[in-house]
Amino acid sequence: MEPEILKSGDDSGNKMVLKYTFPDGVVIHAIGVPQAWETPLGPTWSYVIEGDHLTLVDTGCNGTVQHLEEGLKVVGYPLSAVDRIVITHGHLDHDGNCLEVVNRSGAELWAHEVYSELLGINRWEMEMEWRQQTKGFPKAEEEEFIKRIYDHHRMSTQLNVNNAIQDGMVADGLTFHYTPGHSPDEICIQFEKILFSGDHILPLITPHPSVSLSYEKFQDILPEEYRTENKYYGLKVFFQSLKKVEGLGDDITVLPAHRAVHRGKFNPIGLDRVGELLEHHRDRCYRLLELVKDEPINMIDITHNLFAGNRLDEVNFYLAYSEVISHIEFLEECGDVEMVGEKNRLVKSHGTDKFSAAMDRM
Repeated sequence: MEPEILKSGDDSGNKMVLKYTFPDGVVIHAIGVPQAWETPLGPTWSYVIEGDHLTLVDTGCNGTVQHLEEGLKVVGYPLSAVDRIVITHGHLDHDGNCLEVVNRSGAELWAHEVYSELLGINRWEMEMEWRQQTKGFPKAEEEEFIKRIYDHHRMSTQLNVNNAIQDGMVADGLTFHYTPGHSPDEICIQFEKILFSGDHILPLITPHPSVSLSYEKFQDILPEEYRTENKYYGLKVFFQSLKKVEGLGDDITVLPAHRAVHRGKFNPIGLDRVGELLEHHRDRCYRLLELVKDEPINMIDITHNLFAGNRLDEVNFYLAYSEVISHIEFLEECGDVEMVGEKNRLVKSHGTDKFSAAMDRM
């Protein structure tokens, strides 16, 4: 389904405002909120649900609220009219504008209960600490990137969640599905036959999976019922969450947080995209096994080999290296590789590919 363009933007969708009209009469507006930095990712799509309460799904990156406000005006509302914000997960390109929207509108903030517990915690700093200690992760030095992270953290300490969401919760026609894997607090929101997928399901690109080892670092901070077993971090968890929403139905339209528009084209998707994402990661696991089949290799070299041809600046290397860690963790759990050498930083192949059958059994 191709939406109506209410306001034009660039060929990535930045500053664009769209109107989706569905066969059953449901209307959803989408605002392409640009990032606060130069990136090929394109905007974060903030979705407007009209009804008894004016609801925003995600607000975009901190420092870009003026673009969200301009988009709302095109739809017909001032920023002060927002009654409720639903956050898909606590990454700065999704909840970065929350504080300003809440302060100017008095809107309620709805998010998963894990998001609520992690508010005020500097997730990035905690992640970087263990990664540097256990995985030899390079220390971040890019000043603008670090400032953005700390500004987001500072603002998050001033937020309060009014309604902590749990899996399966239904309210005002919205059904909330808990889908950790990309982030431990990720949710998808179902409204009629529409699924607002956040970063869980994306067109053209694959969501960045979290790392299982993060669970040990955050375990004692999570709600008490989340502290017994890791069902919230890592590639395996991401796979399980993908398969969970895959069964919602063939007639679901997915509205993603990124790449709804790219290179001047709309990219409509349904839940059949789940199968494509799973196959992408299956192929990546096979490629990793191929890289280490002859001899143990450290993960920094694996990262450069796996992403050869990509421009791995500091931020992109962080993402690529984390991606390698998440896949190696899964392969290790399945018995296909083990970590050897000094500080267990070399990946050694067992000459098997048990992971593929494990994926099929999920």
